[in-house]
Amino acid sequence: MAIISGMNMSPVSRLRKTWNKVKTAKFDILEHQMDPSSNFYNYRTALRGAMQRSLTANSSREKIVVPFFSLLIKDIYFLNEGCSSRLPNGHVNFEKFWELAKQVSDFMTWKQVECPFEKDRKILQYLLTAPVFTEDALYLASYESEGPENNTEKDRCKSLRSTLLSRV
Repeated sequence: MAIISGMNMSPVSRLRKTWNKVKTAKFDILEHQMDPSSNFYNYRTALRGAMQRSLTANSSREKIVVPFFSLLIKDIYFLNEGCSSRLPNGHVNFEKFWELAKQVSDFMTWKQVECPFEKDRKILQYLLTAPVFTEDALYLASYESEGPENNTEKDRCKSLRSTLLSRV
C-alpha cells in the first residue's frame, strides 16, 4: 500500500515522460490487488489464496505471508467494537471470540515462518539513512526532473524554489 501511495502522489504521477518509459504491468497488478473497493475484496481474495498455498508449501519461501498490517488491525478493532460480546439472550457471543482468535492465530502463524532471504546491508543502510522529503521538496524535485507544463506549475515551481532555497 505504501508503494501505491508513493507512486500515486502528485509529484510522482505528474512525471509523464518518466511513466512513459516504465513498464507498469506489475504496478497495475499491485494497484488492482490493493483496490479498496468492496472492502479490499481483491486483496482479501489474494490473501486467502496465499494462506492456502502457505499451508501446503514445502519450502519456507512458499510459506511466507505478509499481510497488509493496518487492515488486519482495522479488522480486529471493528470486530471487537462492532460485535457485541453478549448475545441478546445474555449468552457469550462465541462467534465473535472465535473470529478474533482466528485472526490472531493466523497472524501468529505468519509471524513464526522463518524468512530464508538474506538481509541486504546496503539496502537496509539506505532505508535507514535516506532523507525524508516534505511534499514541497518532492514537488521541487519533480519539477527539476520534468519541467513545469503550464503556468500554474511554473508559478508553483518558482514559489517553491524561493521558499525552499531561502531555508538553506
